[in-house]
Amino acid sequence: MKFYFILQYKRIYRHIDEFGVIPFIGFAILIVIFIGISKTIFSNLPSANYFYILIGLSLSVKLGTVQRTVFLKKCFPKQTFWKVRMLENTFFILPFSIFLIYKQLYLEAIAIHVLAIGTSFLNNIGIQSKTIPTPFGKKPFEFIIGFRNSFWVFILAYALTYISIAVGNYNLGVFGLIVVFVTCMSHYSKPEPLYYIWIHSLTPKAFLYDKIKTAIIFTGLLVLPIIIALSIYFPLLELQFTLLFTVIGFCFIMLTILGKYHNYPSNIPLFQTFAMLVSLVFPPLLFLFIPIFYKKSIKNLNSILTC
Repeated sequence: MKFYFILQYKRIYRHIDEFGVIPFIGFAILIVIFIGISKTIFSNLPSANYFYILIGLSLSVKLGTVQRTVFLKKCFPKQTFWKVRMLENTFFILPFSIFLIYKQLYLEAIAIHVLAIGTSFLNNIGIQSKTIPTPFGKKPFEFIIGFRNSFWVFILAYALTYISIAVGNYNLGVFGLIVVFVTCMSHYSKPEPLYYIWIHSLTPKAFLYDKIKTAIIFTGLLVLPIIIALSIYFPLLELQFTLLFTVIGFCFIMLTILGKYHNYPSNIPLFQTFAMLVSLVFPPLLFLFIPIFYKKSIKNLNSILTC
C-alpha cells in the first residue's frame, strides 16, 4: 500500500516535468493557485464554507470511477482496497480542510474529512459506467472524450455564473467563463495516435482549419450560456470585458491546437507553455505566437498528411 502512494506521487511529479515545468516549482504554482481560488471563493460567495465543501467532495468523487475501482480491486485484497480508497480521499481533501482550519472553520474541516471518507464507499454505485450523452457529433473525438470526463466542471462553471448574477459579482461570472475555456483547452492537451491524423484525406492547412473550426464551434456552444447571462444582467461596460475575455479565450484555444501539432508527437510543450504564460501577461502577443505555431504545425503535418 505504501508503494502505491509513492508511485502516485512519482506519477504526478513526472506529469509536471513532462508539462515543461520544474516539478518543485510546479508544486509551488499549484499551491499558490489553490490558495488564490480558495480566497476568491470565500471573499465573493455567501455561505462559501458550504460551497467550498461541495467543491472538494465533488472532486474527490472522481477518484472512485469504475476504471480506477476495478484496477485497485485487482491490485489489492478487499480489506487493503478499502484502506487505500479511504486514504486516497483523505489525502485529496487535506488541502481543503487545511484552508478551512486557516479560516477557523473547524467543524467544516472535520465534516469535509468525514464526508470524503464516506464517498470512498461509493465505488459500486456505477454512475461513472453510464454513457453520458454529449451535444457533439462523432467527428470531434476530443470534445466527446473531454466532455464526458469533465462535464461536472461545466456544471460548476454555470453554477458560478448563476451565483455571480445572484450576488451581483461580475468577476465571479468571468471566472466561470475562464473555467470553461481552460477545460476546453485541456481536451487538446495530449497528442492523439499517429493513425488518427494519417486517416484524414486533407492537406495540413485543411486539417488545421477543420480542427480549429470544430473547437471554436463547440467551445462557443459551451460558453454561450455564460456570455448571454453576463450580457443580460450586467451593464454595457462589463459587456465589453465579456467580449474581450471571449476573444482572448478563443485565441488561446487556437494556440493550444496549433501548439499540439507544433510539438507533435512530443508531449513536452516547452515553447507552447512559455508562449501561453507570456500571452497571459500581455495578450496581444497571441497575434505573434499564433502565426509562428501555425507555420511549424504545417511543416510538422506535411510528413504525415500526404494529400
